[in-house]
Amino acid sequence: MNLDYVKIPFSNNPSMIRFDGPVFNKSPDKNYIFEKEKQIKYFNENIYGQTNISIENNLLHKLLFYLGFDKSLGIKDLSLKLEEDFAVMFNGKMELGSICFPSGWDFSEKLGKDFSFIHEPVADNSKLISSSRKLSEYMCKQKIQRWVWTVTTSKDLSEHPKLKKPKLTTFENLYFRLETQTSTPIDEMTSLFLIKVNVYPLHDVWDTKILESINSMSDNVLNYKGLVEIKEFLNKM
Repeated sequence: MNLDYVKIPFSNNPSMIRFDGPVFNKSPDKNYIFEKEKQIKYFNENIYGQTNISIENNLLHKLLFYLGFDKSLGIKDLSLKLEEDFAVMFNGKMELGSICFPSGWDFSEKLGKDFSFIHEPVADNSKLISSSRKLSEYMCKQKIQRWVWTVTTSKDLSEHPKLKKPKLTTFENLYFRLETQTSTPIDEMTSLFLIKVNVYPLHDVWDTKILESINSMSDNVLNYKGLVEIKEFLNKM
């Protein structure tokens, strides 16, 4: 696996690349759809929805037209046609979305908020916060992609804060969690943000640079990512 996005020293800075490929998989894996059905059944409308601003500005219709889906689809129906989680940013705020596989955050708390609010809990977030407005503007101009990763005890696609993670036991029960985040402009005020989650057994992708990057993380980042115990465990191997 290409691990170029695993940086040493680790940084939360919003580094990204220009992207010219397809923004979503037009032949979604049935396993993702099955897992989304499970999450929607459990959380209901707490993991998808839209604001009044979204309704007033027809953001769902814009999104469906951009993706090439029937305009009669609702957000839940659209969720079950995509592997990727998605959010529509309008005038700098997340006004519509479906996040079935979050990494420790609750969609219902972020709907209607801007990137500064969304990134507020992130450790060592000063550069993320300061660049939030420019990032929102840039997302309406250029297709971009970035990656976010961690090591976790959960093999599940969802790490919703209301779901309990397994305890740390063995190296074989650790997992490498990767988010591929892609954003693309819809119009001058609207952009689409997609998140594709992959979870791999850590032993299948292991590289010493993963541990080197973890060892370079600040205490704030280690606590935020839940890596304090995992860091200690990996260094004793």
